[in-house]
Amino acid sequence: MAGRHNKVGLDYFELDCLLNDKIRLIQAEFGLKGFAIIVKLYQKIYGGKGYYCEWNEDILLLFLVENGLDSDSKNLINEIVQACIRRDIFSEALYKKFGILTSFGVQKRYLNAVSKRERVELKKEYLLLNAGENNKNVVINSISEGINTISDVRNEHSRVEKSREENKNILCKTDAIALFERLWKLYPCKRGKGKVTEKKKMELLAFGEEQMVRCVERYKAELKKDAAWRKPQNGSTFFNSGYVDYLDENFAPTPAVKDKQSAFHNFKERSYDYNELQRKLTNI
Repeated sequence: MAGRHNKVGLDYFELDCLLNDKIRLIQAEFGLKGFAIIVKLYQKIYGGKGYYCEWNEDILLLFLVENGLDSDSKNLINEIVQACIRRDIFSEALYKKFGILTSFGVQKRYLNAVSKRERVELKKEYLLLNAGENNKNVVINSISEGINTISDVRNEHSRVEKSREENKNILCKTDAIALFERLWKLYPCKRGKGKVTEKKKMELLAFGEEQMVRCVERYKAELKKDAAWRKPQNGSTFFNSGYVDYLDENFAPTPAVKDKQSAFHNFKERSYDYNELQRKLTNI
């Protein structure tokens, strides 16, 4: 007797009544069509693989047919998808590397929805969050090797340790990307995201999330203190090198720069008795 097939997708998903700024910007740019396409993409993700969907020209054509759209809508949908990637509604890194649409939020909501399922299989290269540590029903497989790297409770402890060690580098890269995505959301000037390399993201991971969050918050505090003259660096500048000055071992708060006053500004206005002055001038 064949084993029971494990359900993958969801029958329904949560949709917030209050839209976040990213989705509101898509709606502002493309109108209600933009919002509708995002909802349809979420349906495709959650109803299919659950935490991601593949996206390419062939899938776009099927997407048109499935939603009753004509070929003239192809360019519009492509523009909306690219805008979603640009605004970090979907992960740019995973789209470019694997041709998939997903995000940290999508994956988190999916895992919450399937928390009571007996077994949930995920691909480690597609993940933006640590899924296996606190989810005993989760099995993480490699898209290239097809082996488990984090086992569920039924696997032996030795196999878990061996798999983790074999895939350490890949998992570290996934953690680094996920950490960078969270830090990027905290940073005030979101420019140059694509200029932050994987190597730099690994360096950020080495310093740890708590310290890197402190770096961002320290920098933002100094910007606020010097708001009269100071503007934020591009995100790429900060995460490639600028954060170094704000690490625990390097950071020293700088005093706020006060406006310098010239001798003219320091001059105190005097009051005169003009009648007395006129009298003195007349008697000279």
